[in-house]
Amino acid sequence: MAAALAAPPLTNLTRFGGEMFNWSDTRGRRNALLTHLIVELGGPGRTVLVAGPHPDEVVAALAAGGAEVTWLLRSLADAEQAARTHPTISVLAGAFGKVDLTTGFDLVVAADGIQRLNSAEGDQLSAGELLDRLAQAVRPDGALVLMHDNQLGAHHTVRLEPGRRQRDDAAWYPSDGQVADNPAAREQLTARLTEAGLVVDVAYAAFPEPATPAVLIGGDALGDVASPLRPWLQSVLEQAYTTAFRNRPVLSDPRRLVGRALRAGAEDTVAGGWLVIARAPGDVPAARTTWHDVLVGDVHGAFTYTVTADGPKVLVPHDGPMEREGLRRLDVPVAPHTGGYLLEQRLLELCAAADVRRLRQEIAQYESWLATHARDGLVDGPVALADLSGVAITPAGPTVLAARWEPVEAVPVEIVLVRALWQFAVRLITWGRPHPWPVTASAADLAAILVGMAGRSLADEELRAAIDLQVVLDGAEFGLTQGERQAHKLALLAVQPGTAPLDVAGYEELTEALWRQRYQASHLLAMMEWTEQIIRSRDSALSKMDFELQLLRRSWSGRGLMLAKKAYKKVRK
Repeated sequence: MAAALAAPPLTNLTRFGGEMFNWSDTRGRRNALLTHLIVELGGPGRTVLVAGPHPDEVVAALAAGGAEVTWLLRSLADAEQAARTHPTISVLAGAFGKVDLTTGFDLVVAADGIQRLNSAEGDQLSAGELLDRLAQAVRPDGALVLMHDNQLGAHHTVRLEPGRRQRDDAAWYPSDGQVADNPAAREQLTARLTEAGLVVDVAYAAFPEPATPAVLIGGDALGDVASPLRPWLQSVLEQAYTTAFRNRPVLSDPRRLVGRALRAGAEDTVAGGWLVIARAPGDVPAARTTWHDVLVGDVHGAFTYTVTADGPKVLVPHDGPMEREGLRRLDVPVAPHTGGYLLEQRLLELCAAADVRRLRQEIAQYESWLATHARDGLVDGPVALADLSGVAITPAGPTVLAARWEPVEAVPVEIVLVRALWQFAVRLITWGRPHPWPVTASAADLAAILVGMAGRSLADEELRAAIDLQVVLDGAEFGLTQGERQAHKLALLAVQPGTAPLDVAGYEELTEALWRQRYQASHLLAMMEWTEQIIRSRDSALSKMDFELQLLRRSWSGRGLMLAKKAYKKVRK
């Protein structure tokens, strides 16, 4: 109480009713991609309304750019903390429905969506009413940045968190899908904003989740199955979902769902959300802004880049060079404009068709490509750590699409080949994908077969070095501790038929692994029963032969035959 009385008053905090007591909303993690888009629309002297909980970096970046920032939060505790942390901005505590929007703002930011604008201490506005109020808050010639959650998104479809709403207060929202006038598609959202008087400049499909978008696809790239960016987008989305859903309980691996949607041009349907940038028409003609069709960042919010006709372009670089355990972090892909097909997808199809001849040709081509990048038997750069899921086969030959790391020191070409093929063998087994060698006992045995197709033999030392390299790579990517790395290494060494996926373990994949384990157990029991039957049959035959032999030895003819046999042996000796 003494500390509370001694604390200085918060002159930049205004309470206007409907604020929630004893409540705190999570503000999300740093996201360089969203921050870049929002700060570009801000500027000196512009008034900005940040509606809802957002990462502190967004608010700080807007204030540092000279904007007059007003931050609206429904939680009183969050509002007090924000007022203390950012003394130069105005903080409003209460329900969005009670805010006076007559003056308007040059920029309205609702990158957290509309779900947390309502307060439990007041009337619940419908989704349509919230969108209308956001549109009313935009001055003529102003802009709105809105992230809208997709209830049909892959992150909702694969969710497996029983009791989440009852367990975590910060997860409370109005009932999903039951809010009136809630747009359920990107076209519905843009149409609603248009009816509210705004002009939609760009609408992105956001992946993997609206709270932490890492990939934004819009413009001509959205839904274009003929685009040469498709293989690269598939690789980038797989990396984003692997990082976002690693060690999280899910119904099924979201990478499969998103991969199928991407090949069908339906990625907009399963996107985590839609990021819309709209403006209010005014007296001054709006300057035409060129929006990038594709923006890629990091789930951890470390960097952002886009793809242009001239190649990748860094928009937000890393804070500084990052090196971990002898690996160096990369900012951008090597060659996104490739076309062709992903090597891993082709190998999976050939394994399912048991086309060993073409499988050998693809692996031999990959091995030859690695040899061209080797100098004195060593490979450096992104090629050394590129997975088969990040290698595309183009008319000009294989090329790396989206490697995240490169080694500081070159790696032997044999280790590079073994690691890539061994990792593919692990995916074949843990994903339960069909292949021509179902009787292999482990991932090491399957990797030996694949390496043999490249005309090489697999030594135990090479396999362990490849696994160690994979552990180092995963440790650098996911920030694993030493104990977690050791456990991860043991899990990789123990991969065999029936092992569940080691990164995103969905319920479907766990069920598949359990079925395979039961199948193997039943197969072993059947083999044991068959072996016992064979042993009993042979014991019976041997017992019968022994009885006949003893019977012959007890008869006079048998005794004579045995004496003749002994005499013959003595004479011969």
